[in-house]
Amino acid sequence: MSLICPKNWRPFFSKINWRDRDRRIYRFCLVLLVIFNLGAVGAWYWQKMDSKVPDHIYLFQNQNIEIDLSVPLEGHCQETKDVIAITNGGAAQEREQSFGLDRPVSVMASSLGSYQAELKLFGIFHYKYIHFDVIEEAKVMPSGKAVGLYIQSDGIMVLGTSKIVGKDGFSYEPAKEILQPGDVICKVEDKRVGTIDEVVALLQKEKSRKVTLEVIRGGTTIQVKLEKVLAKDGEYKIGAWLREDTEGIGTLSFVTENNQFAALGHGITDIDTGKLIQLSKGTVYPAQIEDIKKGKAGNPGELIGSVSLGDANCIGEIGSNTTLGITGTVRGSGYTYQREKALPVGLKQDVKKGKAWIMCQIGKEVEKFEVEIEEINVNSRDNKGMVIRVTDQNLLRRSGGIVQGMSGAPVIQNDKVIGAVTHVFVNDPTGGYATFMENML
Repeated sequence: MSLICPKNWRPFFSKINWRDRDRRIYRFCLVLLVIFNLGAVGAWYWQKMDSKVPDHIYLFQNQNIEIDLSVPLEGHCQETKDVIAITNGGAAQEREQSFGLDRPVSVMASSLGSYQAELKLFGIFHYKYIHFDVIEEAKVMPSGKAVGLYIQSDGIMVLGTSKIVGKDGFSYEPAKEILQPGDVICKVEDKRVGTIDEVVALLQKEKSRKVTLEVIRGGTTIQVKLEKVLAKDGEYKIGAWLREDTEGIGTLSFVTENNQFAALGHGITDIDTGKLIQLSKGTVYPAQIEDIKKGKAGNPGELIGSVSLGDANCIGEIGSNTTLGITGTVRGSGYTYQREKALPVGLKQDVKKGKAWIMCQIGKEVEKFEVEIEEINVNSRDNKGMVIRVTDQNLLRRSGGIVQGMSGAPVIQNDKVIGAVTHVFVNDPTGGYATFMENML
């Protein structure tokens, strides 16, 4: 069988230059490759620049700081120079101050408050706003002492659901797919509850087989209904594992002049659900370190100690529990502010890569150990703004590096308190994260 083409098709096929077509395809692919490479390089450079340029810069009132970011950005600030002066070595203008971040910038503010400047890429394209937050200069007393922490949650936390064998011999799971791990039960039949015993008592008291619970889930308050089950032991149950409090050992980071403290550098979370505990009441107690479980790759170590509980031993109250640590008021000899031990606060622009120190208690007394600051992320929105590496052979020999219980150990550099230890690298206990001091103030 032969292929016969109409006469008017033959000239068309005969005119195609297959070499020209291949050349055009090659050029097109080359252009696409160049565009892709330029986009990849641009995205990489944008990410690198974003990691260098902070969204917020804290500075102390009447303190002159120099910022050297070396990025092709131009800034514009509407504030007058007698409020905040932002200059590149020359005189600040009265209004509409302009400055370039491709060279060192000098910033000085005489008034407390928050001020904003617009940043433009190459002075043309809007990049983002940078905020200058002016605060009072402060000194704090770095601590490093081990303390016992007790937290009672604001409500009863749900750890999970379980089956119940009823008095009739059948198996039930009334809370399944109704309650979720991390839920916090605040009320049972419109009655506020603060302990598991109160929940149990209300379940027995209410005559109806259905019970209404007020629950906080992901920050939202909801109401759920479920069936109570009369168990084999004669009590009504809802088939949920509950927790009302938690306790542990951590490190006191610092104490201010008015005996306000900060600790841990990260929030206290429930060990089973990983959820941040909503604080109802919290107290602080003295702790003694008795042993150290040495950290190894894949198996983080731990400080093992004892805590002296009881009202007579209480040395403080916890006022808040956030993702950036706990704060409160401290009292008692050896824990309160001592002026002669106080150091200036270092802000994140003061932090440099290189040698630093951490203070922590891994025995009877607080000791000072050398570390190296390896990475700095000025735009960190969590408690992982610095990567630190333990270089002190004494600490490496005794604990293997950073272990659980050291969270909150203050980080000192150039005689300033610049932050606190927050996490250990599970696969490498010689390293971990630290948060900036300004996050804990």
